[in-house]
Amino acid sequence: MIGIGRRLSLGLTLAFLLVSGSWRTSSAEIERPPHLVLYLADDHGQEFVGCYGNKVIQTPHLDALAKSGTRYTRVFAASPTCSPSRASIYTSLYPAHNGTMGNHTDSKPGLKSLPAFLRKLGYRVVLANKADVRPPSVFDFEALPATLPRNPERKRRYRAEGLDTKAVDAFLARHAREHPDQPLCLVLGDNGPHVVWETNHTYDPAQLPLSPILVDTPKTRTALANYYQDITSVDQRVGEVLDSLKTHGYEDNTLFVYTSDHGTEWPHCKWTVYDTGLLVPFLVRWPGRVAPGAVTDAMVSLIDVVPTFIEVAGGKPADGLDGRSFKSVLLGQSPTFRDWIFATHTGDGTFNMFPQRGVRNARYKYILNLEPEVTWRTHFTTVPGIPDSHKEVWDSWVAKAQSDSQTASLIKTIEHHPAEELYDTLNDPYELTNRINDPALKPELNRLRQELKTWRAEQGEQAPEVRETSSQTKK
Repeated sequence: MIGIGRRLSLGLTLAFLLVSGSWRTSSAEIERPPHLVLYLADDHGQEFVGCYGNKVIQTPHLDALAKSGTRYTRVFAASPTCSPSRASIYTSLYPAHNGTMGNHTDSKPGLKSLPAFLRKLGYRVVLANKADVRPPSVFDFEALPATLPRNPERKRRYRAEGLDTKAVDAFLARHAREHPDQPLCLVLGDNGPHVVWETNHTYDPAQLPLSPILVDTPKTRTALANYYQDITSVDQRVGEVLDSLKTHGYEDNTLFVYTSDHGTEWPHCKWTVYDTGLLVPFLVRWPGRVAPGAVTDAMVSLIDVVPTFIEVAGGKPADGLDGRSFKSVLLGQSPTFRDWIFATHTGDGTFNMFPQRGVRNARYKYILNLEPEVTWRTHFTTVPGIPDSHKEVWDSWVAKAQSDSQTASLIKTIEHHPAEELYDTLNDPYELTNRINDPALKPELNRLRQELKTWRAEQGEQAPEVRETSSQTKK
């Protein structure tokens, strides 16, 4: 299947280093504060977009967006879970600092987030449809009701239907008419492609590529086709929003970002700090400022979005944030950004309780499992009653494992984790071969251990030493 880590060249692939290119604007245009639009999908893994190398999925609007702007190959969520990731995006603080460690929990009172930062700069800050952060006193967006009505043919357990782009279009028209001189920051929270997925009517399940973390069963292929279908519907809504921006005069002075809160809801993905849970699509268009068709391998965290928005808007990011502005990367002035990416997963109520802490550099990933004795269980493996998804799929894997040793080994890998894990993401993008006991990687391991220990201390977490044993190796 399409490799998520895809043996990325560590050299610069930034086409936009052509600093004297015709896509530059005049200084007068640069000084005008741009509108800021963040389109935030839900559970959209990076490998499921055409412009990231998937030859089957139909995402024409996202692919066109990449051609008209910059495609980022290494942008990571701070957490592979909805509320912790979104709270981290909007506050520019990691979960331990903002307080939203578990899913659907509150951030600390008194914090500031995106609305407070940008209102200070004269922006109108609006969030449409899905928020999934609390309390409102911290995340005090102007709310735009923009949720599609229920479709009785779709059993949308766990989610609403999706972003109502007609409501967005009407809002953009009103803002242009009533507030023509006020810059707008608009966050568009889509519900797709979160489960329950739309029933497939586009794809041939038999033709879909399967990654090494998926077991080839009819149930898997049916569910994967539904996931593809849901992404294609999100792509259509992205196209409709882009059309609205053009229609109402926003296109030329809008920084538009498409991304997701974290990766897809398949085993070994969401609710884990493997790259499949953290690595997201990140496409940026800003006519005249961001070069079309550019690609960057710079490592960025989603906690860096808000500081970047602040600097682009003409402000200075507040002291004490965990995130930093990557404006220099955005404008093609730097090929690199972060040396380290950190991520945490803590839990989701009484589900998905398998706490992990992780750190990676450009190549290697280290994971600390805080409760390695716990068997990995999630909504996907335990929740019945979701047709063509979740437990039906998982049960088909378990059944196949009775006669197929490769499937049995994969299930064991998914369910049981040692105290420590170490991966070469360049050669093992799906993080299936644990190198924790590889003597050749001992210096790298020690460095990563220390980075994570130092970071956890800075975050206010205790970081006990981990006892090394040969049983930590994951086959």
